[in-house]
Amino acid sequence: MYKQAGVMGGQALLARWAAIGVAVLLCAPWLVPSSKVYHQLLAVLLWLPALCSLGYAAFRSHLASPDLWLYVAFAAWTLLILIVRGSEEPVSDAKVVAYVTLSLLGFLLAARAGDASVERLLIFGVLLGGVGAGLSWLHFYVLEQNPFSSRLTALGIWDTVIMAAHAVGALAVVGLAMVVGRPWRLAWLLPAGVAAIGYLAFLLSSQTRGVWLALLASLMVILVSVPRWIGLTVLFGLLLAVAAVAIYDVQMLMQRGLSYRLELWGGGLQLIAENTWFGIGFHEFKLTVPGLTNQFKHPHNLFIDTGVRLGVGGLLIFCVLWLLCLWRAWQARDSALGRALLALWLFATVSLMTDGIGLWRKPNADWLITWLPIALGLLLARRNADYASSDRPRS
Repeated sequence: MYKQAGVMGGQALLARWAAIGVAVLLCAPWLVPSSKVYHQLLAVLLWLPALCSLGYAAFRSHLASPDLWLYVAFAAWTLLILIVRGSEEPVSDAKVVAYVTLSLLGFLLAARAGDASVERLLIFGVLLGGVGAGLSWLHFYVLEQNPFSSRLTALGIWDTVIMAAHAVGALAVVGLAMVVGRPWRLAWLLPAGVAAIGYLAFLLSSQTRGVWLALLASLMVILVSVPRWIGLTVLFGLLLAVAAVAIYDVQMLMQRGLSYRLELWGGGLQLIAENTWFGIGFHEFKLTVPGLTNQFKHPHNLFIDTGVRLGVGGLLIFCVLWLLCLWRAWQARDSALGRALLALWLFATVSLMTDGIGLWRKPNADWLITWLPIALGLLLARRNADYASSDRPRS
């Protein structure tokens, strides 16, 4: 009896420990001085409790789901490609697979910290993210006095324009999907309003049209699920924002054209055709555009990049995993987390098709549009299994 109580207490402690780690994953990039510190915090607060939890049979049995087995197949294929095709830094690249795996396990572990624990962590991350986005805008344009034509980057370690816009956009759509149509407490209006203004200012000033298109796609799904007056209000606000940008500088909407995306995608597809089944592995490659002296390190499309590196086999496994994530979101579309994942999946898919740079990288801003959707899909799959087992009649 005492032993069983100790086991349960140990699992509860690990779950709360991992919940702190999830909060760090979502919130620390605004605050930490370097990526190295960020990764060290994740190692202690997220990956370590996830690793320790594997010592408990109850948690291991909790992991059984087709979704997780599909991810394991994808990770195994990635390691196979790493062995067969090689890499400039094979040990470092193999570690990234371990980091991702432990992060996904950490999310599943954090969900055991209490009812709706992940939802509360997401809301906390969204509110802090809105404040961080607003402070980034003030720091960049007011304190540093950069011209408004300059593209905004974030405070902290999200200091790349496109990747910062990905992360901020992901937090914005998750927050909006989780709160629309729900009753509001008066105490939440001020922080929610501050966060909304911060997100709007940041995403407009990032001048990242792929993100704007992704936001439009995800917002269409969100607006369908709310009362008509709310949807019309949000839509009217978006039209005002676009009009304001057009009045201020219409070239902001038109500049840079397609940024050679079609040529880069064609070059990536050619590499897939030349290395069909096993790809080129983790070696660096260059793509050229006729008429340009510059060379590009990736095709600006995560799905094509995955095919280039892991071959058609790896691309197919990933696409099935990605579509299964969409299916989990659709099944749970009546819940706040289901709507959030559905909106995030659409935002991520459009963003990754226009600006995705790669899957297997150390924790960075793009994790919020690559591994966060998969983590939430795994969580919803686990909840579905729990509901099914609780409804099953006992013999």
